[in-house]
Amino acid sequence: MMKNMVRIIVSIKQVPDADDLRVDPVTNTLVREGVPAVVNPPDLHAIEEAVRLKEKYGGKVTVITMGPPQGEQALRDALAMGADDAYLITDRAMAGADTWATSYTLFKAIQKLGGADLYLFGRRAVDGETEQVGPQTAKWLGIPVLGYVKEVKELDERHVVAVKATEVEEVTMEAPIPAVLTIMDTANKPREPDINSLIRAKTTKIVKLSKDDIGAEPNKIGLAGSPTKVIKVHPPPKTRNPEIKKASEPGAIDWLVEKIRESLKDDSSGTEQYVKPQPKVKVQGEVWVYVDHVGGNPNPASFEIMAEARRIADLMSTKLGAVVVGENVESLAELSFKHGADKVYHAVTKGFNYYDNDVFTQALSRLIQKYKPEAVMFPGTRNARELASTTAITVNTGLIADCTSFEVDDKGVLNSTRPDFGGKEMSTIICPTSRPVMVTVRPGVFRPIRLEQKGEIVREEIEDLFTRFRVLERKALERRNVLAEAEVVVGVGRGIRDPSNIKMIEELASKLGGVVGVTKPLADSGWYPKERQVGQTGVTIRPKLYVAVGISGAVQHLVGISGAKKVIAINNDPDAQIFNNSDYGLVGDLFEIIPELIRRL
Repeated sequence: MMKNMVRIIVSIKQVPDADDLRVDPVTNTLVREGVPAVVNPPDLHAIEEAVRLKEKYGGKVTVITMGPPQGEQALRDALAMGADDAYLITDRAMAGADTWATSYTLFKAIQKLGGADLYLFGRRAVDGETEQVGPQTAKWLGIPVLGYVKEVKELDERHVVAVKATEVEEVTMEAPIPAVLTIMDTANKPREPDINSLIRAKTTKIVKLSKDDIGAEPNKIGLAGSPTKVIKVHPPPKTRNPEIKKASEPGAIDWLVEKIRESLKDDSSGTEQYVKPQPKVKVQGEVWVYVDHVGGNPNPASFEIMAEARRIADLMSTKLGAVVVGENVESLAELSFKHGADKVYHAVTKGFNYYDNDVFTQALSRLIQKYKPEAVMFPGTRNARELASTTAITVNTGLIADCTSFEVDDKGVLNSTRPDFGGKEMSTIICPTSRPVMVTVRPGVFRPIRLEQKGEIVREEIEDLFTRFRVLERKALERRNVLAEAEVVVGVGRGIRDPSNIKMIEELASKLGGVVGVTKPLADSGWYPKERQVGQTGVTIRPKLYVAVGISGAVQHLVGISGAKKVIAINNDPDAQIFNNSDYGLVGDLFEIIPELIRRL
């Protein structure tokens, strides 16, 4: 139990309200003018958690944000939820900061404020899905980070105990304080402020801090201090040539049944045939892929990324290295060779087989500093994103998050493209001078390749390892992700009108040997389990066939289905965005079409 009062600093971000962002049909760019700014939704859970801890243990909650003067409104929203005071870190020189420069700026502001016992962050920012600023701020502060916290169990003068949730397990961990925690959206339900809190928030003085106030070095802040640079912003590419019919046309349903049967016959396996590209340039360092695993069981996303890394290494005329960290993980070397690696770097961490941010950051950083790769690619899994974030600060380089495509330019620079604002626009980003270029790659975008080859294993025993974490319990999650594994997914959106009508979609899915997925609004409304949400903030899928029923085609949903081999859309609005992103479409009333489809299938 805390004897003294707990001091908590919550770092929040103000973002444009993604629901109000629109793409200009003429210029194909995002229209930002007049779009209201809101507190980044995941940060509301961090504020709520901080206020709950204050209510339980006593203490003080301070909220900080870095941004333009209008960021003051986000701070007032946090004060209304129960924070005690607020600071706006604002300076023109800070504009355009990437996560490296942002986390440095927050670190300097925290030093100025005298520090705290706990630092809470939302799990991610909805404008860019980086999940980097919390772990990177911890690294600057030199304190442990517990990412993806679903529950804070205990807090005393010396330690915090929290449950960390990854895709495959829940780990109850103890860490010394001060510590950084990133809070999951499932940890709590943010409160609605009452009228007295709103009045207090309106009248509280918000202190503004400039770069000089916090003593920030000018070459480490804003655009100038950012290792990564955005070189192009563009609309999402059109990837399909849709063939659309009206349900009222003679034979339209027969045509649709035929298209469904053809799509299901496609028997291409889950692996791609690899065709070696012509090299473009010759670079000095190798391309590396970090192999994410849980006690030696690999995360399949690691091998998806290896397929793309193989192509990049060949374009750069260099070798592809797989990096494995842990003790009893020899089997991963064999698998890495089969999936395209020329070499495997095995960082042997005696006594540590499972991911530990302290140990794995030390091991990976030492390998990078010794062998100097050109690029390091990480699967976008929770542990790997956290590790990439802390390693980037340790080796002093930029980190580009959540990428979905890559190119190599004539100078040998890796161009990494990622979706922003739920996929409404794409940003192409480079790391001009820092090496290695580090990137996290969204799972489910690439298909693994099989190359039956052997290679060289480089073993490095990592000495003087230390950890500040104590694992109290480790619990594997039983449920498999049925959506990610399904060959056929029938997706349903708001066009279904009522949750009772989803029965009909389940019947169609079972006829096709598939499973049901839903859009974000249906998952948010509790019409279907959250783990069945398809999209950028849900599950990214790669089925043989995706049938979209009553789905308009919000960009965050389209991002999640881009890997489907075939997409069939059924909607009564001929202008629905989903039709532009499908292979075949039928315009008509789903309540007439679906029963007829079920009958004929």
